[in-house]
Amino acid sequence: MKLLSTGLGWNELQPGGLNRYFADYNAAMKEYGHAGLGLVVTESGDQLSTNLNIVEAASSGTPLIARMRSLKRMARQSVDAFQPEVFNPHFAPYAAMISRAVLPPHVPIVTHFHGPWALESKLEEHHRSPFMRESRYWVKKQVELLTYRRSDSFIVLSEYFRDILIEQYGIESHRIHIIPGAVEHEKFKPHPDRESLRRKLGVQPEQQLLFCARRIVRRMGIDRLIESMNAVVALHPGVRLCIAGDGAMREEYSRLVESLRLSDHVKLLGRVSNEELVEWYQAADMSIVPTITLEGFGLVTVESLSCGTPVLGTPYGGTREILGKLSADLLFKDGTSESISETIIAALEQRLHIPSREECREHVMQHYTWDRVADAVTQVFEVELEKRKRFR
Repeated sequence: MKLLSTGLGWNELQPGGLNRYFADYNAAMKEYGHAGLGLVVTESGDQLSTNLNIVEAASSGTPLIARMRSLKRMARQSVDAFQPEVFNPHFAPYAAMISRAVLPPHVPIVTHFHGPWALESKLEEHHRSPFMRESRYWVKKQVELLTYRRSDSFIVLSEYFRDILIEQYGIESHRIHIIPGAVEHEKFKPHPDRESLRRKLGVQPEQQLLFCARRIVRRMGIDRLIESMNAVVALHPGVRLCIAGDGAMREEYSRLVESLRLSDHVKLLGRVSNEELVEWYQAADMSIVPTITLEGFGLVTVESLSCGTPVLGTPYGGTREILGKLSADLLFKDGTSESISETIIAALEQRLHIPSREECREHVMQHYTWDRVADAVTQVFEVELEKRKRFR
């Protein structure tokens, strides 16, 4: 079938969980046999390089309202030229102006809910006054609701995000389908020679390498992870933590590392390429996911597991749902630095049930592959198409 989708940005240009999902999702749906057209927003001057049918619909350098209007214009053109059978938005604000007047009545709208945009923004706007935060939150939520109120059904990646859709947006549970995310397992796979890879990355043979890949913002819990390393290195001075990612809090967290005198043990790598990301997962002894809140799935969790590297994470949202099925010992008691350090130390001292690298990989192959996602999503589309046959 012909699928028109709208995303946020393009992962090769703007790395992030939603953008990576959108890119891999479009590739998987194409492999499954669908014809897709994806509309994304990129920075001015960036060139899209992909064999998928992805089009730049707007520039991220323009105001939000201008981007929304541009997406609407491109969607209207796509309806005429591409004649989609399903409209599948992945980022509510960019789809807010694509109303039923733009789409033929027989085209269902199946929305991927990747998280509460308004609430995520509110949590990061700590520099604003309480009044401004609440006002901006209310406006952004109304923008989201424009998309959600016209959607026929929803796809979420976890029970956690299903509950948010129900409780915060008033969506009926029968309209929500839980289809966990997936990983490009042919790319994210164990390295054939980990020791040589570790030498390449400067990891000493006796070192225990911890790795964390996160956007460097407050809700990701990076500060608590850094603080936890004080207790870890006191008992295990050979441990090294590398953190990949960029964001608003990077400079502050760099200063935190220095103030705690952890510079020999904790390194902020900044943004890394997709190829480098795979290598760090492969080389690590354990990955850490310290997210405090709004972890809807945790793509980094399955990426690490797919490389054969076990993951320790906070017992929230999608992280709990993924790791709890593998081993309860992989979950921290809570999101405090004390709990994080206690679990890391126990893992290093082999006092926990940590799955083998083979078991980690197998867990992904059983539950988080793109062929499973494409099949499940297609079934949702078919149901919604059947419901709208009466509009033809």
